[in-house]
Amino acid sequence: MSNLKASCLRLIRNKWFCLFWLLFGLAYVTVYGMLYVEDPFTAGVEPVKILGILIDPAMRATASIIGKTYFWGFKGWGLFQWISLALNILYAYRRYGFTGKPARAGRVCLLLAACCITVCVMIRSKEGFGLQQFFHWSGALLFAFFDALALGLLLVHAAKQSGRAKATLAVFIAMLAAMLGLLVLVGKSGAIESIPMWGAYLILFLLGYTSLYRKCLPASPAPERETAAATI
Repeated sequence: MSNLKASCLRLIRNKWFCLFWLLFGLAYVTVYGMLYVEDPFTAGVEPVKILGILIDPAMRATASIIGKTYFWGFKGWGLFQWISLALNILYAYRRYGFTGKPARAGRVCLLLAACCITVCVMIRSKEGFGLQQFFHWSGALLFAFFDALALGLLLVHAAKQSGRAKATLAVFIAMLAAMLGLLVLVGKSGAIESIPMWGAYLILFLLGYTSLYRKCLPASPAPERETAAATI
């Protein structure tokens, strides 16, 4: 059992395994967000058919609305998104030697994000506002909040050592603010909903797989102190 646990731990910490999930998660949420469904959001829109699937390139419908038609696709949207973000946030934590209480808080945020996205995808969206809709949207918003906080904690740590990381943190905050502002001004939209997801995937790629923030990298690899229990 200990050998199996050690093998699983090595796998989820492997650079190429994490990169695969980053790219797969990005591709999945993007393609899912382009699926066409008949809804007031897409009234008057002429969909494009690709490989027999109706696509709305403008991404007008939100993930929740699409989930009313693509039931299991919506479950995958939540599951794959959490896996890809969690694996790569933790990979970035290890790469930049991010430890201590802030890192532990980040891991707790990822666990809370898992609970929130589960609530979101298991309690489906419905018309009007009631208890069901409250839990659905609360799960979605809190999932985004906790994931953003887990990533933001690392960026705050890196910003102390790198001007590039400081600029990235500022862009990340501005992107989240822009999304909230657009939601208030324009209303719900799949494209607006996707802005922070795309931004998070891009930042995680830059953090994990480029040398853009090399000033933040530890001089030598830190001793391996994490246990399987500490790695989500």
